[in-house]
This record gives sequence, C-alpha cells and structure tokens, in this order.
Amino acid sequence: MKIPDTQVIFGKSLQGIIIILTLFIIVVLVVGLLQTLYEIKEFLFKRPIGQSFNIIVVDILTFLVIIELFRGFIAYFEVHRFRLSTMIDPAIVFVIRELIVKLYGKDDLGWQNIAAFGFLLLCLGIIRSLAVKFSPGDDTVLSKPPATTL
Repeated sequence: MKIPDTQVIFGKSLQGIIIILTLFIIVVLVVGLLQTLYEIKEFLFKRPIGQSFNIIVVDILTFLVIIELFRGFIAYFEVHRFRLSTMIDPAIVFVIRELIVKLYGKDDLGWQNIAAFGFLLLCLGIIRSLAVKFSPGDDTVLSKPPATTL
C-alpha cells in the first residue's frame, strides 16, 4: 500500500479548512447584517433621531471595517499569500471610521487630532499606492534590469 504524499494531504486539508472558514465568514457577515438592521429598527422607533443617527452611523461603519477584513482573508484564501494593499484597505477604512465617530461624538476634536488622522491617512494612502505600483506580480518592479537593445 502506497502512503499518500504529505503535500497532497496538506493541500486537501487546507482546502477543507478554507471552505469551513469561508462558510463561517459568510455566516458572521449575515448575522452582523441582521443585527445591524435590527438595531436600526430599534433605534429609529425608541430613541430621538439625532441620537439614533450617531449610533447607526457607527454600527454601519464598524460593519464596513469587518467586511474589509474578511475580504482580505478571502483574498488570502484564493492566492495563499497576503497582499499588502488588501491589508491596508481595512486600516484606511478603520481610520476613517474612527475619524467620523470622533466627529459625530460629543468629544472635542482638536486640530492636533485632525492633523494626526490626516497624516495617518496620507501615510496609509502612500503605502497602498506603492504596494499596488510595485506588487510582486507586476512587471514594473525596480529590481528587474531594463531591457537593452543591440
């Protein structure tokens, strides 16, 4: 009797785990969406609209951050490597979410905090742009020598 190759066993096991995790991600997203919709209904009918609006915005933005994180995981499952651009996208969405939460909140947001958020978003945007421009699958990577003609 021939013993199966460990690479084949690992590959099949990894595929099974990925299928289970993908189904789990879908279930979590559906439950999160249903919970957010239920909370919207509760807030609209039981609280003043101004207070409800702030909570609804925070809930929806939090849900968008979770969607971006799960999108990164699914991208990893498809190509079996993390892409820097898909990991920076949730960070950008999270920073924007925090900025909006602070702006809607009762806290006083000074110019220093706004400048810090702006600088962080600028840095993340530059990193993301560079990650897209110089991705490993791209032919514009600087490590390749230029083609010469004779």
